[in-house]
Amino acid sequence: MLAQGRIGRTLFSLSAPAIAGMLVMAIYNMVDTFFVSLLRDTTAIAATGIVFPLFQLIGAVGLTFGMGAASVVSRRLGENNHKAAEEAGATALYSAAIVGVLLSVIGSIYIRPILTLLGATDTILAQATLYGRIIIGGSVFQIINMTTNNLLRSEGASLYSSMGQISGALLNIILDPLFIFVLDMGVTGAAVATVISQGVSSAILLSFYLRGRGVLHPLNPVHFLPRWATYRVLMTLGLPTFVRQVLGGVSFGFLNNAAAVYGDSAIAAASVTLRLFMLLFMGLIGLAQGLQPLAGYNYGAHRYDRVRATIGLVIRLAIGVGAVSGVITFAFAPYIMRIFTPQDPVVIGMGVQAIRFMAVALIPMGLVLMYGGVFQALGDGRSALILATGQQGFFLLPLVVLLPRIFGLPGVFAAHPAGFVLAFLVGVVLQRRTWERLDREEAAHAAVDGASGTPHTEKS
Repeated sequence: MLAQGRIGRTLFSLSAPAIAGMLVMAIYNMVDTFFVSLLRDTTAIAATGIVFPLFQLIGAVGLTFGMGAASVVSRRLGENNHKAAEEAGATALYSAAIVGVLLSVIGSIYIRPILTLLGATDTILAQATLYGRIIIGGSVFQIINMTTNNLLRSEGASLYSSMGQISGALLNIILDPLFIFVLDMGVTGAAVATVISQGVSSAILLSFYLRGRGVLHPLNPVHFLPRWATYRVLMTLGLPTFVRQVLGGVSFGFLNNAAAVYGDSAIAAASVTLRLFMLLFMGLIGLAQGLQPLAGYNYGAHRYDRVRATIGLVIRLAIGVGAVSGVITFAFAPYIMRIFTPQDPVVIGMGVQAIRFMAVALIPMGLVLMYGGVFQALGDGRSALILATGQQGFFLLPLVVLLPRIFGLPGVFAAHPAGFVLAFLVGVVLQRRTWERLDREEAAHAAVDGASGTPHTEKS
């Protein structure tokens, strides 16, 4: 499929499950927010929003190991180097589990100061602590899910990966009302339901390898070789994802702090808006993940025509999705906000403004994510890191500080989309360099084939 399948069909078969898996990551918190909103408590809604950056930070760890391993594995399989692929997969999975346990323990102990840094006010902190301590306590499951999900994709088992993720999301939808209302546990019940659901997802995903169905065998400790060379390549390619996710969590904390000046209603409006667009954001990341095995495998096999076709298709898709989603969310912003805050017209008014700011930047947002995915697929960790650091760090964080001082509350809502627009301009320059690099490598490879008398198509 990776070597000879039609580009559009193959991309769909890889991306659809990846998109489903990434949406699940956002849906967990979104589902919690919906059911918590039925408590008719703005403070409880804001509390789940304060904890949302923790989902970003936890996911960053799993995606770092998973995205790094997926890039390495897909390219090594394209080169027919199964030993290196096995080592990368096992090292990523075991390391992610170890780091996940450490994060669960340390995060549970220091949850209150963490939430304070993320913008929790005195009125929100108590409920946010109840919710956050359980979420971070079970973070090892989310980290294993994100890592295993990417490993499954890298060897073409995308459908199974999405089934594992979606099963957990469906279970969360069932358990949330049970724990929140039937057992009368409130926001604590939402957290318990989420952790249980993520644990079930972990069991389903890992069972694929436990039953020996994969090309890889990452659970076999023989392949776990924690060597510096392996970690270096994993981190080089996974670091851009880590930086993007961590800085994204930090930026959400900055936004919460900036919104806190205008009261809990502003925090609730910003939280709902960010989590709404995180659904689309995660969907686009899933598309970027889907392109990585296809582009990475063919790049390793020197099929530059297929690499270019894949890149061109995902860029067109990102533009189309951004345009359609932008029009829909801009037009229906009031109705969207009423789903999550039906009882508070102040929050609805603020949220409509925030949604419309985000809607106008959806095309640049999608292209930034696609550019980052292309760089990682081709092993260009440096460009991916520059893009991720620029969007979430050099651009967004200063804008969160500067724009509210100039424009007040609208400046809080405008900071995030403005950061993506500036990052998009950087991405255009980096992507142009990538095209030039592919041209040079293809010419060099064709020259070698010509000198040896081997037709390019036969060698590929």
